[in-house]
Amino acid sequence: MRRSWSATLSWIGIFTVVLGFGIAAAQQGAPSAPAGEREFVSQLAMSNMAAIQLGHLATKKAMNADVQKFAKSTIDDRLKAQQQLADAAYGAGIKWPTKLDGKYQQIQERLSKLSSEQFDREYMKATIDQHRDFERMLATRVTDGPAAQSGGAPLAAKVNQWAATTLPEIRAHLKEAEQVSGQLEKAE
Repeated sequence: MRRSWSATLSWIGIFTVVLGFGIAAAQQGAPSAPAGEREFVSQLAMSNMAAIQLGHLATKKAMNADVQKFAKSTIDDRLKAQQQLADAAYGAGIKWPTKLDGKYQQIQERLSKLSSEQFDREYMKATIDQHRDFERMLATRVTDGPAAQSGGAPLAAKVNQWAATTLPEIRAHLKEAEQVSGQLEKAE
């Protein structure tokens, strides 16, 4: 079982790196976006990548059928969001993350050591926290985000549009995560 688990995590890592390198290669040599925009898009991409990788972990470790279903839906939704974000940021010279940052690596390592119902509860808690952070980032962007600069920087307008489109989906997913988590707590 351990070898299979390690192979699965390796495959997930390879897939994420290939996706990241593919996006980065497509953007190589492109004019650079403002630093704040590049950082914001990188944070969004990191959040999507973390949700995808944690979702893959949950599809393998979760015991509860609702948790597994939620994890699969997270993977699908965040892969779609990641591709749409890449499309919005295309040509802006943004360095796409290729591995999880320290925060998400710690979460992944902690969750990978858990099993059974304990994994289910902790995965859902981590997912809710992650969705809330993502929702705040998008909501702030939608209400207070920078306007597209006149003339040469369409990235802000594209990211604003992406955030406005993605925000309702994230809110719906957060609500679903809270419901699944509540069901787990009632079952204790």
